[in-house]
Amino acid sequence: MPLPEPACAREPSHQRSITVRAYARSDGLWDIEGHLSDAWNEPVPMAAGLLPAGQPMHSMWLRLTVDRSATIVGVQAVTEAGPYGREVCGAIAPDYAKLVGVRITRGYRDAIRRLLGRTAGCTHVNELAGAMGSAALQALWHELTADPDARPLSIDGCHALKASGPQVATFFPRWYTP
Repeated sequence: MPLPEPACAREPSHQRSITVRAYARSDGLWDIEGHLSDAWNEPVPMAAGLLPAGQPMHSMWLRLTVDRSATIVGVQAVTEAGPYGREVCGAIAPDYAKLVGVRITRGYRDAIRRLLGRTAGCTHVNELAGAMGSAALQALWHELTADPDARPLSIDGCHALKASGPQVATFFPRWYTP
């Protein structure tokens, strides 16, 4: 169900788009690619001058290469556009290699903050990396749930799948804890 109609008239101002795509590679690994873009409907003042309407202030790309256990084995980051230019904003891109070895499961967003938070990274690339985590788990769902003896990662991951809830009792009775 979409959102209800707004209570008053309004005009579009800003749009942030995050797109994530997953690719199964021929070598058994997975590429999870993400793009974050911010654009405004009106010209926006920036340090280097006026950004024309519709042009992205932020355009950041991130590729996480992961193995079948959702462990990051490779990272590529690119800043196509940033408020201080791609050279300045994109200078941090190589530091995203710090994510190699991190497993995209519980604690993944904490690892992003620990390794690349504040001045150690880019706020926008970090936001993109966080969104890419849940998309990676969706892409690798069959890989990650192939072992019937392993507790599903989704249990206690959201309110609908709390271990003491009726959905876990119904669909994952082995892991139900009243």
